[in-house]
Amino acid sequence: MKTKREEKNMFICSVKLATLRFVGIIVLSVTVLVGMTVFYTAEEPVLSGTDVRYDGMYTETDRRDFLAAVGYRATGDAKSTVEYTLPPTLDAVLLGYNELQKEQGFDLAKYTGKTLTRYTYEIENYEGHEGKVYANLITYRDRIVAADLTGEGNSFVRPLQ
Repeated sequence: MKTKREEKNMFICSVKLATLRFVGIIVLSVTVLVGMTVFYTAEEPVLSGTDVRYDGMYTETDRRDFLAAVGYRATGDAKSTVEYTLPPTLDAVLLGYNELQKEQGFDLAKYTGKTLTRYTYEIENYEGHEGKVYANLITYRDRIVAADLTGEGNSFVRPLQ
């Protein structure tokens, strides 16, 4: 015979600490992945609104083809090729040059402490300057990471666009 009190059923669930830790790691990983997807944008440099490849610059032909894709014709092979290591921190001159690069979507700050290669080409179809004009293509691991146009005697330095 039942009393006036109702019987209460109790449900007990036990979870091991290892299971909680595993679920926590999964939730954290998914959160980080979603955050990276939402907030990270792979910045691809944009020169003159063209669809240009910046990687795979293994040969003279690759680099001359890159210049042609952005509207410049090189007179031949590179006039000079120089390897140098970017300092760990950018000084005032390099910070100014980096601002020029940022206009094109490049950022040299990512390459501090790295060894870069600068290829300099004479350009034959640049208009608006009487003297010679050179294109500098700066690469890291065969990928263009900076570029500029320079007038003879450093009379000007401009982005490629």
